[in-house]
Amino acid sequence: MRNRYTTKDLSTHRLFHRSGVKKSLEMLIYTCKLRFFDYFCLATIKNTSRAKVFPILLMLFVSSASMAEQTLNVSVDRAWGLLLGDEINVRVDLTSLEQGIEKSSLPQKDKRYGTWLHLKSIDAGVTELIFHYQIVNVPAKNTSIETPKFDVKQQDDKWIVIPSLPLTIGPALAVADGISNLTAKSDISPTLISTVEAEKQFKLASIIAILSGIVLALWHFGWKTKNRQPFAQAVHDLSRLSFHSVTPDQAARILHTAFNHTSGTIVVYGELEKLVNQYPWLAPLKDDIESFYTQSEQHFFARKSEQGPAIDDVRKLAKACRSKEMLA
Repeated sequence: MRNRYTTKDLSTHRLFHRSGVKKSLEMLIYTCKLRFFDYFCLATIKNTSRAKVFPILLMLFVSSASMAEQTLNVSVDRAWGLLLGDEINVRVDLTSLEQGIEKSSLPQKDKRYGTWLHLKSIDAGVTELIFHYQIVNVPAKNTSIETPKFDVKQQDDKWIVIPSLPLTIGPALAVADGISNLTAKSDISPTLISTVEAEKQFKLASIIAILSGIVLALWHFGWKTKNRQPFAQAVHDLSRLSFHSVTPDQAARILHTAFNHTSGTIVVYGELEKLVNQYPWLAPLKDDIESFYTQSEQHFFARKSEQGPAIDDVRKLAKACRSKEMLA
């Protein structure tokens, strides 16, 4: 039995088989269309003249081309004055379509298309597509370019065309003779600020600081020391001795000196009552003062010298007397 399939039919079967299409009905319809078109062309050539065949074939070609591609309305937010790094948004209107766009057919994102544009992202909505481009390269002078042209598929397997749009890009600096002849401008001369007033203020502040230091030094080492109250001097002397090795004898002698300067005479244990009556602000510390004098008497005047007052107790009593002295 003679095989009625032509070479074109066999290549069509191989195409469907390689692409993995298993729909036998669609394959049969497509094969019948090809055979009908072949028979139609052969019959037309036999029965009509060549002058009549050419217009018919031309009409079939134009109609098939118009059915194969459908363009969309495209707009751009800015088409001129574009520089390196600028971003542009190309909007595609989808309101004229009956079916939505198959997102898998959209172009690859985060990719460079051509010399000038980089497609960063695509916002796919129901009514529009937004292509976000960034200019990653510019020519040496203003040049007109076009956005990429894409073919995308609808959900009913029909392909449509996203047309390109013209753009004008250029360098940030106008270079007439080429980039190699570009010369940079000299730096702007700095504005000089007068420092006379600042120098005067600095000298005045320095003089005030020096004089203040001198006054504080005289106060601390001269006039202040002479006019310091007895127990204040005792606390000061004991604090200075805290950084060095100090004996109980030294600490006791410093505190005894403070009591003697306060009363204006040498104070012994038997005259403590007179001291307290003369200076009532020492009355709350009477017991501590008597204990200090008792230990001192046993340490300095007894035949068998005992241990003197503890240094910490002496400091504590001196600070307590200084507190009462300040309130007196």
